[in-house]
Amino acid sequence: MANPNAVAPVEHQFKPGQSGNPGGKTSEHRKAEIRAAEAAALVQADLVEALARVVQTAGDDLERLAHIKAEVNTLLKNAQDRGFGSPQQHVDQTSSDGSASLPTRIVLVAPDEE
Repeated sequence: MANPNAVAPVEHQFKPGQSGNPGGKTSEHRKAEIRAAEAAALVQADLVEALARVVQTAGDDLERLAHIKAEVNTLLKNAQDRGFGSPQQHVDQTSSDGSASLPTRIVLVAPDEE
């Protein structure tokens, strides 16, 4: 396995002021993406408010559930993630003495064939 911390030879390093991705997004393209995201957020907020009004005025639970579709659940999740951030799961990989307890060896075992 190659050393991930190895320094690239000088001829393969970027020169000062040289872009690592010269054909990448332009600032205008990035600004257009931001404008589209802001417009989508406004539309999304309006849709969430409209859905809340419909569900609140619905009679029973079955009538409320009739308005909740997969696309609506996706809309609600996206609205919450945009407002509160995506949930993150943290995994504690420290041992009782505080040192890291990373796997030292991984063994692949074939399933039993019957």
